[in-house]
Amino acid sequence: MKLIKKYMRKLYTTSLILLLLISLSACKGNKKKSTVEVTKHSAETLYNKAKKYMELEIWDNAILFYKNLRNQYPFGRYAEQGTLELAYSYYRDYDMELAISTLDRFIKNYPAHEHLDYAYYLKGLVYFESDRGFFQRIKPDTALDRNQENAKQAFVAFKTFIEKFPNSQYTPDARQRLIYLRNKLGAFELQVAKYYLRRKAYVAAINRCKYVIETFQKTGAVADSLAVMAQAYKELHEDELAKTSLAVLQENFPNHPYLKGEPLDLKINVFSFKDLWIFSKKK
Repeated sequence: MKLIKKYMRKLYTTSLILLLLISLSACKGNKKKSTVEVTKHSAETLYNKAKKYMELEIWDNAILFYKNLRNQYPFGRYAEQGTLELAYSYYRDYDMELAISTLDRFIKNYPAHEHLDYAYYLKGLVYFESDRGFFQRIKPDTALDRNQENAKQAFVAFKTFIEKFPNSQYTPDARQRLIYLRNKLGAFELQVAKYYLRRKAYVAAINRCKYVIETFQKTGAVADSLAVMAQAYKELHEDELAKTSLAVLQENFPNHPYLKGEPLDLKINVFSFKDLWIFSKKK
């Protein structure tokens, strides 16, 4: 009996030590991204702390305080403005998905907010910047239709913003970005059409050209799309359709090289951001 009691005491002591070791290990391994500690504060205090970190560009700390502000005080003017600034902090911290979801929540919950225009503008900016890596180079040989979604989302977001807030202080910048996106997306579709023409996928090339002509009017891609479409129809022996395409090209772009008998340039071009960003052309 004494042996059993002795054994049980030893087992209890060992278990307690193991439990303490596990607790210490868990505490050590459970590191937070932010080193600051948030305790119960007033809404104003939490907002001011978050704002301070945002102005210092310490994004993880700003996000931590904005989130706690939202959780502890979900209503009121600090919560409203804090939600918008939380979205901006996510954007600057390169967390695009959370930035978009936070902006969508802000737009839905605060449709009469004085800075609603900025929320719509920022949504376009998030999509725009998240796709810049793709925008540096367009190579349909390897990319084709991949990675266009953010560009299209940015296009839609800026278009929606301009329609809703034509007199906003952010509208001029949004218009320039919309021009850039229209040119970029049109250029990409043209590159894909050329790629299909090189691969003798003539119907696919024609469909891409039609999409450019219908969707990206007043861009530099339209003229070449008409030329590519005419060539694709020729290859398919659709002579009447080829003549129609050439007639439209002649009427709108009479000096196009293709009309002078020059062969189409079917090489895949590589574009830089400066090629199509209108601000870079202003000196």
